[in-house]
Amino acid sequence: MSDEKDGNPVAQIAAHLWRYAQDQELLRGASDDVQAYLTELAQEASITVHAINGRPKSLSSYEKKASKIDSSGGPRYPDPATQIHDCVAARVILFTTSARDDLVLLVKSRTDVLEHKNPGLTKYNGYDSEHLVINGLTDEDAQARYPRLTRYLKEYPGLEIQLRSVASHAWAEYEHDIRYKAGAYQGLSADGKLQIDQWFVEAGGMRRVMDNLFAQIEGTLISKDTKEEAAPASPEEVEAAPEETDETPIGQASLARVVAARHPGAERGEGRDYDVVLEQLDRLGIKTVGQLEVALADLEEGYVAQLMDYPTSTSGVRRLDDEILAAFTDRYVEVAPDGKRKQLLELRLRRVRGKFAIYSIEVGETATPPMTAARTVRHLAAIVADASGLEAAEVLGAISRVEGDLNASAHARLVRTTSGSLSVASNLTRAWAEEIMRALVKGAPSAGIRIVRAGDTFLQSEDDTL
Repeated sequence: MSDEKDGNPVAQIAAHLWRYAQDQELLRGASDDVQAYLTELAQEASITVHAINGRPKSLSSYEKKASKIDSSGGPRYPDPATQIHDCVAARVILFTTSARDDLVLLVKSRTDVLEHKNPGLTKYNGYDSEHLVINGLTDEDAQARYPRLTRYLKEYPGLEIQLRSVASHAWAEYEHDIRYKAGAYQGLSADGKLQIDQWFVEAGGMRRVMDNLFAQIEGTLISKDTKEEAAPASPEEVEAAPEETDETPIGQASLARVVAARHPGAERGEGRDYDVVLEQLDRLGIKTVGQLEVALADLEEGYVAQLMDYPTSTSGVRRLDDEILAAFTDRYVEVAPDGKRKQLLELRLRRVRGKFAIYSIEVGETATPPMTAARTVRHLAAIVADASGLEAAEVLGAISRVEGDLNASAHARLVRTTSGSLSVASNLTRAWAEEIMRALVKGAPSAGIRIVRAGDTFLQSEDDTL
């Protein structure tokens, strides 16, 4: 120990190795905790991930890293206890770079970040991965739920988290295997290695193309055009709840009954989650079960769950929380009790607002780009009106030749055709929109219309029973 006090690097490394060997259980526990913590963050914000993995660095790997020599011949890590930050590390693989960036911001807002970099921005070799080193959790509740991770962050200098897209991960895994594990690469001439390196740079360019295409696919499948979404319930609509609705005041017990009725197969959820929902409902002026049911009445059963793509374990109160978010949109975000909750709701709102653009209309040799259900109805109404007249395009309660004839809750939009104008409902569930499509196609049997849904024929003029 006297050597350690004298600053002998060898003695310091040896002492640190002894401590590291004794901490194997803590390292494994912290690895499990960080994986669970990152999974929780992603699920709370409805960020879809491909994989989340945590790992403790093995004793032999740690010893090898702690013993590295720098270019001057001295130890690269004179004091491993304060200089090695990946004793525990996690890797998160997401489908798109936008999802990656969302999770990076979320992690940074919930932790103390010691370092954040993307090595690919300086290497210019095709690598693309966000690297964070954290050294603390800022949320006291999270600290209590993940005690092993909390203890690790107090006793070790940091924990590394890598976040990358699936395309970037494929590039990085293959590049690492070729350059650092394949003996054939090491045996190449300098020119041979240069050629391989150049190909990896070119593969990096293709990886960027894949990331961009995946982003376009996501943008096509889930349109964030707020003009297409159902208008949020207004205070006037909530206040005008029919007399026969349940006037039971909302509290934990009554809200739990609503959860059980809407999501019978889900776990009830934590009491604190109910308290947060109740607080926000109160700020919105929702005082009774009847008012809540009126606000949720226009939501198609299971639609929000389809957008959010929940894991099986998602609680009923979380599912109801998202349904309320879908009903009130920005107003629900605005009444969040704190910045943390607001950030989560803003991220989830992107998914809640999603409208699946999976329909295309084909007439003859022409076809529309993918459209949402509501937009498809409007476009189809114009086609039918042009082919067979305004009367053929009318659908009771959904499409009318008389402006202002539809119920206010339909949120009608004016569609101009060569035969005149139509008022077309825009506040449509997918099921209702598809029923309207059937009626429109049936009203124009000779128009040669074919509707494709997610790549398959859904309706066509000569056979509307598909």
